[in-house]
Parts: sequence; structure tokens; C-alpha cells
Amino acid sequence: NEREICPGETFAVEETVDTDLCAGNTYTTNTLVEANPPNGDACQATDEYTVTPEAACATIVEITCTDSEGNDCEDTPEPETPEDCLEPFTYCYIVTNVGSTCMDITSFVRDRNGGTADLIPLLNGVIEICPDDDPIEVCEEPELTDLCAGETYETSVILEANPPNGDSCQATDEYTVEPEAPCDVTVEVTCVDSEGTDCDAIEAPEDCVQDLTYTYCIDNPGPTCMEVTDFVRTITPPGGEVSILGLLTAEIGNPPIICPPGPICVSEEVSTNLCTNEKISVTTKITAAPPNGDMCMDTGMYMFTVPTPAPTPPPTPGPTP
Repeated sequence: NEREICPGETFAVEETVDTDLCAGNTYTTNTLVEANPPNGDACQATDEYTVTPEAACATIVEITCTDSEGNDCEDTPEPETPEDCLEPFTYCYIVTNVGSTCMDITSFVRDRNGGTADLIPLLNGVIEICPDDDPIEVCEEPELTDLCAGETYETSVILEANPPNGDSCQATDEYTVEPEAPCDVTVEVTCVDSEGTDCDAIEAPEDCVQDLTYTYCIDNPGPTCMEVTDFVRTITPPGGEVSILGLLTAEIGNPPIICPPGPICVSEEVSTNLCTNEKISVTTKITAAPPNGDMCMDTGMYMFTVPTPAPTPPPTPGPTP
């Protein structure tokens, strides 16, 4: 319909058009106005308006990890034997589009303790993910993980995606598993005299003070190496705790690391009074710790009693003259 417009006058017309802001399209609108004065040539006016909506970019990525039994890697049971130390861990990555538009995955990289891998090939060409799609899950091949090494395994992933029009966005996640190695240590004590006789078989001595050899045998029946942090013994009488960690470091080095299988034995020679008419005991306590995990402790004891020599009878008096 024609409409008259006079000098200085302005008017506007409007129309409403449904526009898909998530389609990644560019919308260009052109307008042409023609007008005729009462006397004179017609004239035209034009204008153009272009809009390119920026689609919102929003993704999330989640790392999961399971062992060979389907447990979460953080809940993997402690190994019981050295053969149980190597456990296959399977890492999976789940990508979800929580935005309003379809997006293309342009980068997908994971890092595990400094080693990186490109996960794009695991997508098998499916790089577009839309809001109504099911999450995309990709899994790496199972990786043997040493549960007894005392290592911390840190995995991170960075995903980049682009909407049709708009800035790219990133999604990240991290997963850390620190397997706790079990701790198990035992110690046994033995004692012999200079003749090699077990101390609990020593007969009434002629010499009260003798050098006895105390031997301490340490065993690590567990699956992982451990560091001995404390090693003490007490001989009663006279009593008093004494560190014998130095015996162990002299035998196997410092720090003293004990690995399965064992045992490792160390000995010391101690002058002991056998004529006290008391029970003689030697007790020992050892504390050890695996690389990751709680410390453990064991104690050992050896006790014996030496028969007291019979008193020397008085001399028999001679005949009375």
C-alpha cells in the first residue's frame, strides 16, 4: 500500500521472523523504498542489515577408570602376591554436549604422568556432537599398572569443540589414583652360645658371663618392597631399649629396603650374665613402610632360663686325731 510521507516525517514498519540462533547461519536483510514527489522523478532508498548469531559452546568431559574386575581403579583390592602387582586399568572418556547447538570436536588430548595421546582417532570419524545426542564414550586399551611401585597415576584430558558460528570452548577433567601397597613384615629372634648351643639348652655354666649371639631374621611376605624405619631390641636383664637399625643398614644398605622374598638375618654378640637366677629375654620390634600405604609392625621374643650352678659343698672334715 502506498503511503504519503512529508518533509521531516519518520515512520516505521515491523515484521517478526522466527530465526534459528543455533543453526550457524548468517541472516542478511535488504530493503528498498521507492517514492514519487507530486512533480518530479521518482527516487529510491536502500538499506541492508546482516546478523550472524554466535552459538553457545558448552561441553563436558568425564574420565572413568576400571580394573579387570570392573571396580573403580580407586577401589582396586590390595595385591596379595608379587604376581598381583600388575593390574590392567582401562581409562574411558565421556563427552556430552550441554549447549544449544551442534559442535565439532577439534582437539581431544589426554595426559598421563607427562605422556600424552591424541584421542581423536578413537572417535572413528564421529566428531560432531549435538545437544540431543547420547554422550560419546571412547576407551583406551587396558594399561598395565604397577600397584606396588608406590607411584601416583595422574590422568587429565582437554577437549576443544567449535560451534558453527562462535568461539571454541574447552572441557577438562582429571583422575588420580594412588594405589596403596599392603604392608606385612615379620621378625624372629634366636640365641646361641659360643658353642652353637641354643640358649634355652645351656646347662649350668662354669663361667657366669658369656658372649651370646642374638640373631634377628626379618621377612617380607608381602608383594612390595618396604623401607624399615625403626628396629629396636631389649635384653632383660638389664633392660633398656637399643636401636639395632645399624645392623640392618650395614647388611643391606641405607635406607634399609627389604623386598620379597626373604628372610634377611643380622646378628650381634652380647656379653650376658647367666648366673642371675632370672629368666633372660630378648624382645625386638620392627616397623616398616611401603612406598604408598600405612606402616606395619611386628615383634619377636626369645626367652630362656639357665640352670643355676649347684653350690659348692663345704670340704669334708678330716678324721679327728
